[in-house]
Amino acid sequence: MYSKTSLNHVHSYLYLTSVEEQHNHTMAGTTSLGIAQGVSHVHCFKGSTSRDKGHVHYYSDMTGPAVYLADGSHVHCQRGVTAIAQYHVHSYCSSDYPSF
Repeated sequence: MYSKTSLNHVHSYLYLTSVEEQHNHTMAGTTSLGIAQGVSHVHCFKGSTSRDKGHVHYYSDMTGPAVYLADGSHVHCQRGVTAIAQYHVHSYCSSDYPSF
């Protein structure tokens, strides 16, 4: 399950934000390497959304701890709110792609 050497990996992510002001944005990227946290680990992630309705939103956050799957891989929950742009924010809640 968890070991210090298992921190040497990243996760990719691709998903949509909530719909606000009649539009949403795509979020895509790659997390940082793993960061030990308790008996599990987390990852940092940051970036900017796709450009929609003439603007982008920036985001920076940390994943939840690892959620292990039956095949031995694991994912992390990514949940948060983007920075304000054009007087609104978007929320997001999804998981990244599995990593072994």
